[in-house]
Amino acid sequence: MYKFLWLVVAGALTAGCQQAPLTCQSVTHSIAQIQGQGEESPLLGKTVTIQGMVLGVVYADGPLPGLMIQSLSPDQDPLTAEAIFVALANAQQYQSGQILQLSGTVAEVEQLTSLIDATVLDTCGSGETKPVRLTLPLPPELSWEAYEGMWLRIEQPLVVTDSFNLGRYGELMLADQRLMVPTQVVAPGAAAQQLAADYTRRSILLDDGSYRQNPDPLPYPDPSLSAYQTLRVGDQVLNIEGILHQDERGYRLLPTAKPTFVSNNPRPEAPAKTATNELRIASYNVLNFFTGHGQAEAFPTRRGARNPTELQRQQEKLVAALLALDADIIGLLELENNGYADGSASATLLAALNARSSEPYQQVIAPVTPGGDDIKVGIFYRPSRVSAEGQAATQTAAPFTRLHRPPLAQSFRHTASGELVTVTINHFKSKGSCPRRGSSDYLLQRDQGDGQACWNAARLEAAAAMHSWLATQPTGVNTDYQVIMGDFNAYRQEDPIRWFEQQGWQYLDDGKADSYSFVFRGQSGSLDHLLTTPALAGKLVSFTHWPINADEPVLLDYSTRFKPASQREQLFAPLPYRSSDHDPILATFRF
Repeated sequence: MYKFLWLVVAGALTAGCQQAPLTCQSVTHSIAQIQGQGEESPLLGKTVTIQGMVLGVVYADGPLPGLMIQSLSPDQDPLTAEAIFVALANAQQYQSGQILQLSGTVAEVEQLTSLIDATVLDTCGSGETKPVRLTLPLPPELSWEAYEGMWLRIEQPLVVTDSFNLGRYGELMLADQRLMVPTQVVAPGAAAQQLAADYTRRSILLDDGSYRQNPDPLPYPDPSLSAYQTLRVGDQVLNIEGILHQDERGYRLLPTAKPTFVSNNPRPEAPAKTATNELRIASYNVLNFFTGHGQAEAFPTRRGARNPTELQRQQEKLVAALLALDADIIGLLELENNGYADGSASATLLAALNARSSEPYQQVIAPVTPGGDDIKVGIFYRPSRVSAEGQAATQTAAPFTRLHRPPLAQSFRHTASGELVTVTINHFKSKGSCPRRGSSDYLLQRDQGDGQACWNAARLEAAAAMHSWLATQPTGVNTDYQVIMGDFNAYRQEDPIRWFEQQGWQYLDDGKADSYSFVFRGQSGSLDHLLTTPALAGKLVSFTHWPINADEPVLLDYSTRFKPASQREQLFAPLPYRSSDHDPILATFRF
């Protein structure tokens, strides 16, 4: 019918006759024809006339408001979407359920098939429709493109997989299950690529339907988020319904119903206290603890707190976490590299910790300045439980002259047993800040597409160099009990971790397939690891990822940035939760 009417109009124009006024049935294309079966419309740049029902106004407060229009006559092809975005400055004057005839030019606006330069030609009554019901994952033959613009209802409960943009943009990432970083659970390469592709059919972003930033009040959860009322990765979400939108950030649901949240991943209690005959070793990335000591003006610091208030808040949360670890030896990462004297990051955190600890700590002082990076690693230990033996050692030779932070090693005697343990804390190059195209190391260090991201070769080189360095017994102590730990910026199945195992190091874990210490872009995995010599692994009592940070909203951290004044106190408490972005890991041994 549509094709026939279009031919009649075209024929009349060709004959030189005056075109009759358009009616509500006068269309040139169906919405499905405009959408097509691919990622882009087959009619780009064409002027078309369509008819459809208004599903709702999209981003009325944004730079490109418009209507989402759904077809009245689906074409039965599951690969073609039955709705389309129409950019209209006066979109708010139309109501859901209205049937409109519109004309516009087909375009891809930030990957969303759209009609731009659009005009509403006529209103043609009203109607009703129901959401399309889905269950995740989508079938293998379908992608979200097949549902672009449509009103959807997801039938099963989903889980929160990321809340990073909840405070900034009112967004939550949801999926049918917790999504593990592919290289956390499978080998890099084809298996990781396949798993990553599978995730696109399992996950969807839940938007708040608003274009504004830093929403106040926060849209999710209900009741409102606070330092004591959290929303964790792993929590369930029910009643998920909305219009599927797309932009450069991917697909997102603009809600048409209020979702329901169920606490399915409660906050963990503190680890059990250490027995007097046990040795507990922990690793903790403290997320750029900077005091600004040594700068001309202390604040803002180069990476961390921007003012004294933020520093105090950060310090309170970190001390609460460090105390709860009840560890005899703590490896620390992302301390400001500004020495060990009073006012330095290391000394400041140590003093704050000791002010609340019944068993004070001491810090290990590197024999030389640990590199030129803004951050360094460090070690705190309890003299009541262990004593430092030999000398502290750091490696500042290549490849630790750039990219990686120099490792720090120290041997300790466990007072209760008399045994000697050498502990090394490390921080390898991150996966970000990829090499520039044309640089000398671009081909080697670029993302190889195998799931390990950039700088994998550099991390593997650092692993080999550190292993060789430790073989020289740099602390001057010879012992079969050795630990390497820290933020290796490599997931469980990636080359650096597997290389250590091939050299005889024993990987310690909690026996769970879904262990993690970090959440990034909706995927969970462990960048933080603890490996030991086989002799020490035989003395292991327990190993724990303590999930106090990665699952928590970034909104609950110490920072006051991007938070309206009304939220700054509501979202802060001196609790361990979200004291960093990495979870601490801890291993307890008994000799």
